[in-house]
Amino acid sequence: MNVRLMHTNEKIAAVFAATLKLIHTNGFHGTPMSKIAQESEVAIGTIYHYFPSKDDLIFALFKHCRSLLNDYIFDGIKEDFDYKASFFHVWRNFVKFYLENAQIFSFFEQFFSSPYYEKNKAEIQEPVGGQNKVLDFLQEGIDKKILKQVNVHLLVASYIGVALSTVHNIKFKDLQFSEQNLKELMEIIWDGAVNRNKIIN
Repeated sequence: MNVRLMHTNEKIAAVFAATLKLIHTNGFHGTPMSKIAQESEVAIGTIYHYFPSKDDLIFALFKHCRSLLNDYIFDGIKEDFDYKASFFHVWRNFVKFYLENAQIFSFFEQFFSSPYYEKNKAEIQEPVGGQNKVLDFLQEGIDKKILKQVNVHLLVASYIGVALSTVHNIKFKDLQFSEQNLKELMEIIWDGAVNRNKIIN
């Protein structure tokens, strides 16, 4: 089920939903504020009240979608999960989120290859996909010596990079991935990341 762009302010939620839809179809340059106002049925003056510029709107939408993604991928982790179970759970949910939310997937892909990312890189401070929580999660594995003692950014690039590649293959190359295929792929990722000098329970 697709996530909903929930927001305490209904007008902002409508603006976010309209912006995602238009960017998915027309890209950043083909999505002026006037079209966002028309699609969202929110007066353009009201939009500018909340977001002084299109840049402000885009970055606010990025932070909102990033929060949705982080909440989704870490949801459902149980207290009795060991680190490996959590490692698999987060990765599977990452793939599932993007497969079920094509507009957000498209938005992130465009954002990270656009000037919007360059303008906000210092504030984002994240290497791949905007996932600070993923970075923290993998750093925890390194600190506990469960994962290899390497730069965490390398693990993030591998962990998320394979997930994004998997989503691309399913969405754009019509490749069929069964649950068993995904488990096998996760085992490959785990085998490449795990610290074999430490016994894993």
